[in-house]
Amino acid sequence: MEHFKLNLESDFKFDDIVVALGNFDGFHRGHQKLISELNNVKLEKGYKSAVFLFENHTKDLIFHQNASRIMSFEDKLNKLESFKIDYVFSIEFSEKIKNLSPKEFLDFLTINLNIKHIVVGEDYKFSKNREGNTDFIKSYMKEKGLSCTIIDKLCYDNIEISSTKIIEYIKSGKIELANDLLGDNFSIKGKVTHGFQRGRDLGYPTANLEISFNYVMVKEGVYFTKTIVDGKGYFSFSSVGYNPTFDNKKSTIESHIFDFDKDIYGKDIELCFLERLRDNIKFNSVEELIEQLKKDEIRCRELIKNIK
Repeated sequence: MEHFKLNLESDFKFDDIVVALGNFDGFHRGHQKLISELNNVKLEKGYKSAVFLFENHTKDLIFHQNASRIMSFEDKLNKLESFKIDYVFSIEFSEKIKNLSPKEFLDFLTINLNIKHIVVGEDYKFSKNREGNTDFIKSYMKEKGLSCTIIDKLCYDNIEISSTKIIEYIKSGKIELANDLLGDNFSIKGKVTHGFQRGRDLGYPTANLEISFNYVMVKEGVYFTKTIVDGKGYFSFSSVGYNPTFDNKKSTIESHIFDFDKDIYGKDIELCFLERLRDNIKFNSVEELIEQLKKDEIRCRELIKNIK
């Protein structure tokens, strides 16, 4: 996969290309359907496949916000590597791009980048005041002698799949539902830092995660997780939030990794959320907390048996 960073003056003479358009936050099952169709068109027409990404989320510029997201831009690039796309085109979403007319935006794609076929979801909106839609794309591409595919909304167990719905589930602690819609486990990435270091005294040493991006955060609580260290996955259980037993004033993400004793301070790791176990609870004593941690471990090891 080749990654090309673009600006509106970019003028590449690529081979004929089929491109998928969207924000692709999470690369959920609906996005995966787009990628599947992208690959179908590639095989059918002999085109090169590409995904066009904005390096920043369009809503952040439009609504002057810095909202939390399911994936960072770097996460999206890593995910695309697994889809075996030929090219990724990325560009910063700016006021200039926001104010392009629908025709100007599609002219840039078809003339500057030699796009011959566009794949988008049925609710795709683009350009100034979101005036561009799938009807405009169909009309434009037909007039130019080009083609497009419009993908219907995808449902899973009668739930319409969208990044908005997945974010809602993550924030409310319904992590299994979120993972079902994603078609993968929701995960966050960051660096292991020194925390309060109470875990070792409790018999459960933890890796304290300092996240590297403004990820959507799961509801406070204790979760069955998988921790990825140096590309290898280890089952774990993780506490997210303010530890009420110790009256922490700072929210933390701490993971106890099963059957693991390596020094990973300073390492970048990935934490995958598999199932929510319980709320954070204020215990009357450290001994009560340790007893609960033992129960959490037993529950997790039962879940591991079911996975294997």
